[in-house]
Amino acid sequence: MATTSMNSFSLSMQQTPPGHPSFVNLDPKYTCLKCRDVLRDAVQTLCGHRMCEVCAAKVFDEPPPFMCPGNDDTCVPNLKKEEIFRDPSARREIAKLSVFCPNKEQGCTQEMQWKQQEEHKLGCEYTSLQCSYVNNGCETRTIKKNLEEHLQGCEYRNVPCSYCKEDIIFNQKQDHESNQCMRYPIACPNNCGIEDRPREELKDHTPDCPNRPFHCKFRNVGCDFKGLKEDVTEHEQGSVDHHLQLTTVYTASVDLQSMEIRRELQDMSESQGNFKKTVDQCLSAVTSLREGMEARKKAIKEVKLQSVAVAERLIHLERRVEDTARKDTVDKQGNEIQTLRDGQTNLSNRVTRIEQNGLGNADGMSVGGNVGSKLQTHERQIGLMDIRLSELDLRLQIHETASFNGMLIWKLRDYARRKQEARNGRTLSLYSQPFYTSQFGYKMCARVYLNGDGMGKGTHVSLFFVVMRGDFDSLLPWPFQQKVTLMLLDQDTGKHKLSDSFKPDPNSNSFRKPQTEMNIASGCPVFVSQAVLETKTYLQEDTLFIKIEVDTNGINPP
Repeated sequence: MATTSMNSFSLSMQQTPPGHPSFVNLDPKYTCLKCRDVLRDAVQTLCGHRMCEVCAAKVFDEPPPFMCPGNDDTCVPNLKKEEIFRDPSARREIAKLSVFCPNKEQGCTQEMQWKQQEEHKLGCEYTSLQCSYVNNGCETRTIKKNLEEHLQGCEYRNVPCSYCKEDIIFNQKQDHESNQCMRYPIACPNNCGIEDRPREELKDHTPDCPNRPFHCKFRNVGCDFKGLKEDVTEHEQGSVDHHLQLTTVYTASVDLQSMEIRRELQDMSESQGNFKKTVDQCLSAVTSLREGMEARKKAIKEVKLQSVAVAERLIHLERRVEDTARKDTVDKQGNEIQTLRDGQTNLSNRVTRIEQNGLGNADGMSVGGNVGSKLQTHERQIGLMDIRLSELDLRLQIHETASFNGMLIWKLRDYARRKQEARNGRTLSLYSQPFYTSQFGYKMCARVYLNGDGMGKGTHVSLFFVVMRGDFDSLLPWPFQQKVTLMLLDQDTGKHKLSDSFKPDPNSNSFRKPQTEMNIASGCPVFVSQAVLETKTYLQEDTLFIKIEVDTNGINPP
């Protein structure tokens, strides 16, 4: 049996026929050992077992070792892609398997080879079809051989009107002719005796009809008499008293309505006065609000000034933090910290002994005074030591979190609160801790806008890269030209991190030698949409991880 190796599981020349047919008798040897369905594009393992081509590829998506689904003593212990072959013989046999027509339930009893099924379906008389008059409202489906008979008697078929010849739906024909057709003949509604005429012509006859009705000229005051012209004239002459009474009643009614209207006008005038008072009150309230807003603006201005002061303090603190300890300095400071701690312990012991000796001394007053003075001196020394210890601990923490390989992983906690602060305008952006390309290299940091910046404001998270002023800038080449990659890390499977890279523009001020604490940020205003970020993939426990990678290749150390 001729076989062909399939190193990459590409599609073969001979494909399994399409569809999911009902087989007359499916031999188990033609079923896939993995999906248990009929073999599609059959392949064969080195141990002789058969699978679908797609199922064979899925075997290698699982962790190794790759086991044959045959699961018997003849199986190879570890499958390899190059040991799986297409099986043209099995594909030909499967294509010739006997199947039922897909329209078996509609009455077709024919059987054919699977590869012939599509051709048979094109001409099968039992194929289910929709009525051609579906746009007219017919929802009937019938088999192909009965469709013509249905169309001839369908209630939704198009037929011409017997009078105007317009195409109409069959079940609407009677209504059309009786109520809408302009050529349908109808009798005069006044029974004047003329023969039936088309509806459109009867409109011209009605004004001249001898039997058309006339109304009494006192109709407006309540007389409802109507009839032929002669009858109306006789009625008007003989009903003078009745018409006078109707006129009197109508006049009284009009007077009553006039009184009601005057009363409503008076009420409206009073309401207008009340509305004017309300408007005056509203104007007064608006004036108060404007004064309050002016006061609020002044308060906001003061808060902004305070914010600027706080920012300056932060920059000052950052300058102090920049003096990051090197390894030898860390060791030296560690020894100093231990010495200070030992000194603090000795001082505490001495203070304890002094207190004990002071309580037992016979000259209580003089000794007590000396002890108190010494205690105050020691307490001041201990306080100074505590302050120095705190500063050293802070510098050690900064040194431990600093990176010197051009890579930053920024753990950003309390995402929801920080995003709301960005929306409210309290904290528009956040800066990461500094990181470096090497111990004496470029100093950098990341800047993020959780509610977006520029074109991404309100919809995206904006991520930027910032070059900062460092201690060794004078020894480094400028402008900064290293490739930068911005990433949002996947906390779910680790396979779907989002990233964007850019090569610095040498003409941009963002990558020149810094003249201030930091250059203008450069990056992606639409780095990731908030809807994508706020999923389980990237946001867990209200925390996200941002990674910055700077290519350190080609940087010559100072």
